[in-house]
Amino acid sequence: MKSKRLVIGVAAIVTSLAMAGCQTTGGTQDQVAGAGVGALVGCGIGALVSGNGRGCATGAAIGGLLGWGAVALTQYNAQQVRSSTADSRIYGLTAPVSDTQVKIRQGASSPKSVRPGDSVDISTDYSVLLPSGVSSTQVTESWVLKKDGSTVANLPKKTSTRTAGGWQADAAITIPDNVPAGTYVIEHKVKAGSSYDTDESTFVVQT
Repeated sequence: MKSKRLVIGVAAIVTSLAMAGCQTTGGTQDQVAGAGVGALVGCGIGALVSGNGRGCATGAAIGGLLGWGAVALTQYNAQQVRSSTADSRIYGLTAPVSDTQVKIRQGASSPKSVRPGDSVDISTDYSVLLPSGVSSTQVTESWVLKKDGSTVANLPKKTSTRTAGGWQADAAITIPDNVPAGTYVIEHKVKAGSSYDTDESTFVVQT
């Protein structure tokens, strides 16, 4: 029983380290480093369980997969797609406002069914409404990958200056090898100051 509690505790540490590795500076190098940390500590879990080298190898494989450590955000591009006037009509945002407001029109991902090695395109269509006299604001776009209600990856955040109007942020991720099959949820989020909004899209990994 004591060894089980120890394994559970170490597993929790592995998960925390792997997640931290995916949230540092947001680059591919940092994400791969996160996977390496997971693999090293996973080796410790395997050794604790089995007491031999094979256990270390098995644990390293488990640790390396935690958090989809190798996944990276690529082909990022953002552009303004609507004027501020059209945006307020479409999204129901009412001007004037005293504080900056952001609202997601739609978060989308495609294709809906993929296999390891395939790419998933991610799109976040959102609006920005600014107070009178304010010409622009800093907006942070972020995406969280989830499966069965648990976070498996925090994709790199993007923070940029945005003017009032409708914006669309597009990017892509490549599905790593040897990830569990099933339905994955992408939580799309935009934030500016104290205002934020979220939406979800899904895709299925088949093996």
